[in-house]
Amino acid sequence: MKALIYSLIVASLVSGRALSADVPSLVGTWTGQRDRIAKVEGRRGGLATLVITQQQGNTFVGHLKRSNPTGDEDEQLWGAFAPDGQLMMGSDEEGTYIFRLVDQNTLDYCYSEAGPSPRSVCARLARQR
Repeated sequence: MKALIYSLIVASLVSGRALSADVPSLVGTWTGQRDRIAKVEGRRGGLATLVITQQQGNTFVGHLKRSNPTGDEDEQLWGAFAPDGQLMMGSDEEGTYIFRLVDQNTLDYCYSEAGPSPRSVCARLARQR
């Protein structure tokens, strides 16, 4: 009986460590080329730079800088992800992001805005070292 109790204690400690180790760290700078389509402006691309400045547990804060022909834009964003790190969402003051961590150094994202001038954009970003 003691062996069973000790086994359960060890198993719970090991799984607890494994669960805490599974939280991916998103903090850092990620860059890549984006591809966007919009009702009014049409299709365009450009460089996207996502900077995650803070992460607490499964939540994060950062900003996304985009290059445009009319000049660079930089918007704050806030996000969260499910415990397994597979489902990630974010938002800024106008739209919604979906993220997918491909591997430790590759992050895909798509962004969407609704309204009179809807737009959608996606990109694959690489963590900068």
